[in-house]
Amino acid sequence: GALRIAADFIAQQTNAKRVWISNPTWPNHNNIFQTAGLEICQYDYYDAESHGLDFEGMLASLQNAQAGDVVLFHGCCHNPSG
Repeated sequence: GALRIAADFIAQQTNAKRVWISNPTWPNHNNIFQTAGLEICQYDYYDAESHGLDFEGMLASLQNAQAGDVVLFHGCCHNPSG
């Protein structure tokens, strides 16, 4: 679907080589971006203890992102954690 089109566009039309995907995420997200030829990096997202966003963990993970990397965010709410 739309995410596959976006992954192919990023791989073919930009200089991006890496995409940061939340942990957890839907199982197919990693495959979609890997199939497009992009390296997968994961950022922390969910705090199982509080059942909420691990904001500090997310920021700490994304400190490792480099200029030109792509970050996949879930727009209205996070899937699969809600």
